[in-house]
Amino acid sequence: MARRRFLLGRRKSDLDRLTVHEFQYGDARVRVYEEWTMRPELAEASDVPTFALVHGLGVSSRFFLPLAHQLSPYGRVLLFDLPGFHDLPKPRHRMSIVDFADVVKRALDDLDVDDPLLVGHSMGAQVVAEILAQYPSYSSASMLVGPVVVSAERNLLQVIRRFLQASMYEPPGNTITAAAAYARAGLRWIGDTVPKVISYPIDKRLPLAKARLLLASGEHDLISPPAWRELLASAVPGSRVVTIPGAAHGVVHDSYREVADELLDLAGVGTA
Repeated sequence: MARRRFLLGRRKSDLDRLTVHEFQYGDARVRVYEEWTMRPELAEASDVPTFALVHGLGVSSRFFLPLAHQLSPYGRVLLFDLPGFHDLPKPRHRMSIVDFADVVKRALDDLDVDDPLLVGHSMGAQVVAEILAQYPSYSSASMLVGPVVVSAERNLLQVIRRFLQASMYEPPGNTITAAAAYARAGLRWIGDTVPKVISYPIDKRLPLAKARLLLASGEHDLISPPAWRELLASAVPGSRVVTIPGAAHGVVHDSYREVADELLDLAGVGTA
């Protein structure tokens, strides 16, 4: 069952001017914000891209807002809030990466999206990888930003170590935004989801993908280092690895212009 509404009667934010769609699948509710600022003559073209942005663990669609604003003159932008994150209710059951992928795919289908350019950050990269593995012909091009978790280090202590090391390179804006999002999601839901993220075998699922893949992150992203992204890319013909100078794991937030340029090039619609 789908529910669509406009944001009214609340404190103004960048999201207030966007259309919002909410879908309920069993006990899981997913929210999708839609931004599209293309000129009418461009919007009528048959090859206008749809960018579907899937956030990482603990954060929400808000982490993608600067990137979405940069992309929206060139296509339809859909920003996801996954079940249990931000202010969405926590499902009664612990959701796996496969579960998250299922609700994202179902929401895209309900929005009549055809050949989306899927963009997943961190845990969201796992969600995108699972969609690409289950539906190899669904997306012709996708971008994984900071994909996790390094296969040789799938234990909580190793993940925490890399997270702390990478956090030293994050700008204050990223840290504040992420901390507020973690508090909103709650430690219980994050704690329930972390084991699913650590155990997800992205290196085994990604070779099933047929999309042109771009694997990107910052040069200081110790959570998703270049060698790991190169390993993932080597399993999918035509994949490309990009490292953005000066950035860390939160590259989609603080280096959104560079990420947008790479995405627009991948979509074949120029640069931001």
